[in-house]
Amino acid sequence: MKIIETNLKFKSLNQLRKPSMIVIHHAAHSSCTVEDVHNWHLANGWSGFGYHFFITKDGQIYRGRSEGTTGAHCKNYNKVSLGICLQGNYDKEEVSYVQIAALIKLCHYLCKKYGIGTVKGHKELKSTNCPGMKFPLVKVKEKILQLMNFVDTYTVKSGDTLWSISKSFNLTINDLMKLNNLKDDLIYPNQVLRIM
Repeated sequence: MKIIETNLKFKSLNQLRKPSMIVIHHAAHSSCTVEDVHNWHLANGWSGFGYHFFITKDGQIYRGRSEGTTGAHCKNYNKVSLGICLQGNYDKEEVSYVQIAALIKLCHYLCKKYGIGTVKGHKELKSTNCPGMKFPLVKVKEKILQLMNFVDTYTVKSGDTLWSISKSFNLTINDLMKLNNLKDDLIYPNQVLRIM
């Protein structure tokens, strides 16, 4: 997975120990950039961009704060969570498939890296619509959980194909595709599975 480094300049940041949660947000702005959000947060008196990642509508993932630093994205949960912000206003517009696929990949990567078992929308922790009334939060969380359960059940090894995985699970290719139903290239170390 490609994460684009932004090299934003922050004021002092506190150390984040081991995160136990991911919190999903939207920018509530249709076309803002990482730099725009960084400037808004500096103007709020914060140390800068409050999230750890920013995903554009075309699925590009940008690094905000370092994963090793505390965010400024969800009061009372910043010390235990990683924040991901999506470009767009999902109270007013529909989220793109490409952006959702990038979000699922990033969440899967972070969950595996840190042993995270909880993914929440901002509105599940605070009184807000974020990540937006039109954002399919339940479905996104289901896909992340589904992917985590699938990968935990069968460790994908270099050289595996959908055919060999289907044989290991005694599933047809169609069953396997329904199980994942991500319609995306799921990237694992040394292996790409094409889920159609």
